[in-house]
Amino acid sequence: MNRDKSATSAAMTSRERVLAAMRRQPVDHLPLCVEAICHGFVRFVTERLPSPFERAEYYAGLGLDAAICLDSAMCDPDANPGVEVRQWKEQPTGEPHPVLCKEYRTPGGSLRQVVSITDDYANDYFSRGRDSLSMFSDYHVPAHRSRQYLVEKEADLDGLAYLLRPLSGKALESYRDKARRARQFCNEHQLTLTAYHLGVGDPIIWMSGVERTLQMAMEEEVFFRRYVQLVASWQRQELEIVLEAGAGHIVRRGIYESTDFWSPQLFETFLLGPLRDEAALIHQAGATVGYAMLSGYMPLLDLIKKAGLDMLSNLDPVAHGTDIRAIRAAIGDAVAVCGGVNNYLVLEKGTEHDVRRAVRDAMAVFTPTTGCILAPSDCILSYDNEPVAERNFHAMIATWRESIRG
Repeated sequence: MNRDKSATSAAMTSRERVLAAMRRQPVDHLPLCVEAICHGFVRFVTERLPSPFERAEYYAGLGLDAAICLDSAMCDPDANPGVEVRQWKEQPTGEPHPVLCKEYRTPGGSLRQVVSITDDYANDYFSRGRDSLSMFSDYHVPAHRSRQYLVEKEADLDGLAYLLRPLSGKALESYRDKARRARQFCNEHQLTLTAYHLGVGDPIIWMSGVERTLQMAMEEEVFFRRYVQLVASWQRQELEIVLEAGAGHIVRRGIYESTDFWSPQLFETFLLGPLRDEAALIHQAGATVGYAMLSGYMPLLDLIKKAGLDMLSNLDPVAHGTDIRAIRAAIGDAVAVCGGVNNYLVLEKGTEHDVRRAVRDAMAVFTPTTGCILAPSDCILSYDNEPVAERNFHAMIATWRESIRG
């Protein structure tokens, strides 16, 4: 690959390189990130190296641009004072699957989740082996699994207000202590300290499902605006904590905010405002923000550009209707782009030849390198065929390394 003629010839630290890419400035070479800069992680590395510090050192040793990502600073809903939590499992009469049930009793009313444990539950990496429900989970978004969503009517918002709380007290002190240690590590190794941020659309769809969420947005605007405002206010409080803790980059989820779920009009009406406000707050703190959206972003490019984001991440060339070259042409003057290599079909299932071709294709699109970061399009899980995923993971790195050297 030919390097960008405007790229700096001096070697950069990883932190300098990533920040320059976010700000669409010259870099010494195209960054490659697999964790913490955008949405996703490498399962077999995470399981072998549970410590984020060890993983960062491992990735840096491979020449990648590593980072440490702080968790979201949200209070565990099960631990909120004044909230009583009950959970149980039952087998409905005449039904093929048992259900998990969870009830939150708050001063504002009771909220309940009921989710079927379908045959594919055991194959869900984030849910398998658990006998209790998480308030936020991709597993219970589909309507065929959820028998009752947490938020279905306006009266539910009174109880929800008691669950959506930022960290406080000893939990906040512990979070700040962890952040201090992470910040010190990043300063010593010149890496980027990032933080994971849920945003607005994703929590709402986790709590209400796709169909009911869109019905509210289209038919119950007053109620839905109140719902959005409640979630946005909670997320702003959480965002203020992570920025105060020193996060230099925010990984902002937008996976359920794409046109796979929302029309551009609904996105502009309900989601653009909170997204723009978050970006302004992040920039005020001197940090950058990447918007993670796996697919369905093509009709939103003008709105994404208006939101004031630094980067659109998790671009997947295999996703339906996606043209990474067209994305870069449309917003590359204002928004950096990140991704380029499909995670599931290529890195988890493909041949080594498939991987090398995919990396070269992505790097061709990301030439010149200004405003670009190479990355898998999402998590590399592959717990059913780990040797293939691990081989392909290293093939991706080797191909990238050969290209930036050549």
